[in-house]
Amino acid sequence: MATQTLKLNVKSGEKDGQNYWNRCGVVFVNTDDNGEITAITVKHSMFPGVEMVAFPKKDNNDSEVTE
Repeated sequence: MATQTLKLNVKSGEKDGQNYWNRCGVVFVNTDDNGEITAITVKHSMFPGVEMVAFPKKDNNDSEVTE
């Protein structure tokens, strides 16, 4: 499994045509050996104690959906 790390930046200002950016978080994109996304995790400075996930990591390989 590979992980890509992407920086989240927010525009903090503009002066004389120059943009200024502050880092506000990080996105971790986990993929399997075929390159398919298995999990996306976001850590954001506005929510320092919260781990946000778009696709939760699974402990097993079951593709069955349960409610």
